[in-house]
Amino acid sequence: MNGVRLGKFGFAVLMVVILGVFTGCAWRNHEDDCIGVKGEAKAGEPPVDCVQKGDLDALNSRVDLLEDRVDANEKAAADAMMTAEKALKCCRKEFITILAEEVNFAFNKYDLDAESKEKLDRVATKLKEDPDYIIEIAGHCDAVGGTDYNIVLGQKRADAVRAYLVDNQHISFSRIAIRSGGETQPIATNDTDDGRSKNRRATISVLGYSLE
Repeated sequence: MNGVRLGKFGFAVLMVVILGVFTGCAWRNHEDDCIGVKGEAKAGEPPVDCVQKGDLDALNSRVDLLEDRVDANEKAAADAMMTAEKALKCCRKEFITILAEEVNFAFNKYDLDAESKEKLDRVATKLKEDPDYIIEIAGHCDAVGGTDYNIVLGQKRADAVRAYLVDNQHISFSRIAIRSGGETQPIATNDTDDGRSKNRRATISVLGYSLE
């Protein structure tokens, strides 16, 4: 009987050894695939869990895909912006060509003569064709008279041009800004009559483009 009990005990020991060998191999294989810990482990305890190589590969693939999509969207947005800027520059170039005409005034005057009105009619036609443009009218003076006086006179000249466009050509008041340059922005010398006559003017320029 003692021999039989010993045989059973030995068989049990042998099975424990075999199981331990297979378990150790399995754990080593698991550790080979384990490349990072998902949770914090307490002192003296094994890791809570681990990240498998396959999980990380799948995650990296998703990250790469998202990065590719972001890059593609950024490129599409940049291309669209460039196209819009080119189109706007073309429109502005053509538009500014019409606005290049200046309105001139007699000495110490701010009323519009027939020639000035013809120029403004052409400007109004262009404004009606492109209703989203916002313009600025600047009134200028020669250097005769005081600085403060010329600021006021320049404002009156700009206002006269706006009033004509609004009242006679029905351009929206909200599309036109005005300012006075006084005598501070001459385009010719103020030492001659011809130079001073060129400085007595109102200019029209594109101030912006409404996106509404």
